[in-house]
Formats: sequence, C-alpha cells, structure tokens
Amino acid sequence: MAAFIRLITTVLLLSACIPSQSRADTPVIADSEAAQHVGQNVAVKGVVAAVGTSKRGNTVINFGGVYPNQTFTGWIPAGTPLASDPSIHLLQGKRIKITGLIELYRGKPEIKVLSRDQITEE
Repeated sequence: MAAFIRLITTVLLLSACIPSQSRADTPVIADSEAAQHVGQNVAVKGVVAAVGTSKRGNTVINFGGVYPNQTFTGWIPAGTPLASDPSIHLLQGKRIKITGLIELYRGKPEIKVLSRDQITEE
C-alpha cells in the first residue's frame, strides 16, 4: 500500500511540473470550422442549436443545427456528473465555447466534455 501511495504522489508531482496550455493560448474557432481542426486542442465557439440526452444517457450539445445536420458537437458521456447536470440543457440558444481535443465521430467533429470548465458562456 505504501508503494502505491508513493507512486500516486510521484505521478501527481510530475504532472504538476508539466506545462499546460492556458486557455488564453488556446486558438478559438467557429463551429463551422471545427472539421478542419481534427486532432487539435481548440475552443470551438458558436450558438447552441440543441441539447439532448440519449436513451443511454449521453448528452450532446449541438452547434449549427440539430442532429444529424449539426456542424459540431460537445459530447458528455453517460455516467459522468456533468451528463446529469440539468443546467446543461439551459445552454440551448446561448453563445458558448467548448474547449478540448477535436475528434471525429461518424464524420462529424466533436469534443468530449468531462468538466464544466470546458464550457464557457459568452
């Protein structure tokens, strides 16, 4: 058990030493440009067209149109505290930014959202 605690402590100390990109340094792009930035850490801005929760509990924040015509999606996995946060549904119609790594899902760009800190209202 002591070895495990030492390992965790070492990992935490090392991760604190690694410089992270600040939000001020993060490029900001429009939701319509997200597909051109796959694999990059960016802040995607736009107006939320729809917020919905699937039968499996995944919550999606769609920009640029409703599914399947969205230009970008913020995906909140089921089972995470944020997925059950009712305030997420209040974002519909608001201009926001979602920060993170853009990946493709079924040909559409998305960012996996695990923290409320990744979402900024403008």
